[in-house]
Amino acid sequence: MKVIQSTATILILALTCALHSLNGLTLSNKEGTAIDVAVLEIEDTRIQIRLQNGSTTWLDRDRLSSDSQQAIIELATQDQSRYQKINELLGISLLKDNKLWDDTPDEVAQRLEWPLESQTETQSSFRYYPPSAYRILEARPYSSVIYGADNQATLISIVFANKGDFKFSEYPAKDEIKAMQAAIESDTNNIIKRISDALGKPEKQQYGSGRGIKQLIQRWDWNGHALLLATQENEYVSLRITSSAAADNKGRGQKFSDAALRNLTTQNIITRPNGDVIIDNIPMVNQGPKGYCVPATFERYLRYMQIPADMYILAMAGQTKIGGGTSLSAIIASIDGYIASQSRTMKQLNEPIKIRTIQKYIDKGLPMIWTMFSSNAYNQYANQRTQDRKLATDWETWSKDTQTSARATELAKDITSAHACMIIGYNKATGEIAVSDSWGPAYNERWISAEQAEQVSQGSIYLVSF
Repeated sequence: MKVIQSTATILILALTCALHSLNGLTLSNKEGTAIDVAVLEIEDTRIQIRLQNGSTTWLDRDRLSSDSQQAIIELATQDQSRYQKINELLGISLLKDNKLWDDTPDEVAQRLEWPLESQTETQSSFRYYPPSAYRILEARPYSSVIYGADNQATLISIVFANKGDFKFSEYPAKDEIKAMQAAIESDTNNIIKRISDALGKPEKQQYGSGRGIKQLIQRWDWNGHALLLATQENEYVSLRITSSAAADNKGRGQKFSDAALRNLTTQNIITRPNGDVIIDNIPMVNQGPKGYCVPATFERYLRYMQIPADMYILAMAGQTKIGGGTSLSAIIASIDGYIASQSRTMKQLNEPIKIRTIQKYIDKGLPMIWTMFSSNAYNQYANQRTQDRKLATDWETWSKDTQTSARATELAKDITSAHACMIIGYNKATGEIAVSDSWGPAYNERWISAEQAEQVSQGSIYLVSF
């Protein structure tokens, strides 16, 4: 056997005896050494292959035998239309060619007709809560999202049968719970079979980090795309479609130093002529018709802090009950472990809602998660105050009026309306704070007096410190 000088070819020779067919394609180099591989990507001058041990490497095409080069040409020709088979597999027009990751999120959303949920300077999301007849992989999705960063699509997240979106009576009956459990099991089995029939047997992989957040997923790869199926008994079935590189990194985000993150957060502070100080570029998450205010709010906060997050996984970590209701202690314990990998910690403040407290953190570009009671009376007050505020032109008069109104208004703590939202701004002159709820863009910024906020507060504020 001749000695091959190429580093990549030496690696192949070392592993040849241990390899077996991964996708039925046998390649050989010009010296006659053959190997069975999975071809992941084809470029003009090189190809990327996956070995049996899961590692990948690039090979120069001119090192291949003439027969193998012809096989690569034929495979590339087949790949030109292969994306259509992926669309047929999914049952949606996700792809326009063989690579999703150079599309803008807006392009993908237009193909799928999924509406805009959130748009910041660097992040976007398009979330669709589809009707019951809508199908992906011949199963009913309850939530479908396109996530984008820097105007490129980065992740598709689809949640099938799950305890949050499944329809229950006010007091769920045993039959309803069994129906949910059966739907989760059925979706899991059917999706695995459908994808495996098209892409082969999946690999098992750990994904994510932190107690309650790490998942065991099943993974299929196609042309630089990874399909990741996660299922949790009595919880949910979800499919992520992301780049193979992101999947290899197990969903971990880019780490930022304290200085870099501080620079990012302070750039988001906006000071308006009327004295409002507000934090911009916080992603919106619409929790939909379920009680996921805590996990949805934490998803918003973590993504703002450049930490990947998903409200459904956070709901599982927070032991969210059927239809809603999350254990704060459980979700915070899980998030503590998760964000520790990003060199961050959760901080709890047990302080009254006062402007000076809010100002201290808003001026650092740090929003706060606020636990409170969101009663009908509170929401009517917040909506009216916000609407009246939009019409104000004389801010000195507005400041006097708000202080008079605050002294005359008393909001009761309705313990049946426990809620979590974000404090994202303040106005020192008017004594007001800005609140943001995870109910969609219409609730992104509402203003209330700090005195009324204290009246409905549960007494705790949380933030991620650095």
